Amino acid sequence: MKKGIVYYTDNRLDGTPIGKTVQEQLLRCTRDMEIVSVSLKPIDFGQNISLSLERGYLSMFTQILTGLIANSADVVFLTEHDVLYHPIHFQFDPPDPSTYYYNENTWKLRANDGQALFYYCKQTLGLCAYRELLIEHYEKRLARIKADGRYDYAIGFEPGCHRPPRGIDYYKAVGYMAKYPNIDIRHGKNLTPSRWSQDQFRNKNSCLGWEWSDDIPGWGITKGRFNEFLEGLGREVEYVAT
Repeated sequence: MKKGIVYYTDNRLDGTPIGKTVQEQLLRCTRDMEIVSVSLKPIDFGQNISLSLERGYLSMFTQILTGLIANSADVVFLTEHDVLYHPIHFQFDPPDPSTYYYNENTWKLRANDGQALFYYCKQTLGLCAYRELLIEHYEKRLARIKADGRYDYAIGFEPGCHRPPRGIDYYKAVGYMAKYPNIDIRHGKNLTPSRWSQDQFRNKNSCLGWEWSDDIPGWGITKGRFNEFLEGLGREVEYVAT
């Protein structure tokens, strides 16, 4: 089974400590994997494809599909420019070619104060599946948006999490918990909104397992030392046990 990653970015973090650290961590985690990056401006990261598009959800879906088509791997992990991935995330082997798999072990990390938050959720940032399945999904997703003339939030972002007619297809979405988490950095320029209160969720089942913490398992203390935490990742890469 050949594995690869599709890395997509809107270039908002180019040249920033967050952007640099995320890319460095990805390179450490995926030494033997094919990397295709799809950006809105040229970047030096893996095999880069730059698209002349405006930032937005439609552009994000287009970037993902472009990267999937360009990648030659059997299994692809979708990765984002503001997520720190743990090496163990890429050790997962999806058993079923017709299922979407979501690593739900992801902590939100608030950049302005280092506060960490966990709740169970399936997100594209934790998605992996067989490449052909993902290509089929995103081709259908983009075709539907084109036919509707707009993106309808009702179809959601995550493949497999909604059934037609609301969703795109009938393939299953399965969640799992890797031994150590990934970190979703919330920095104020994220494409999707941040939610720091359970009152912001219409459906409370969407934020089960709600837990605040000053540190993130397998990564260390983040509260009150976000910048120091980022700076230490390159020096302390051995702390991320695999």
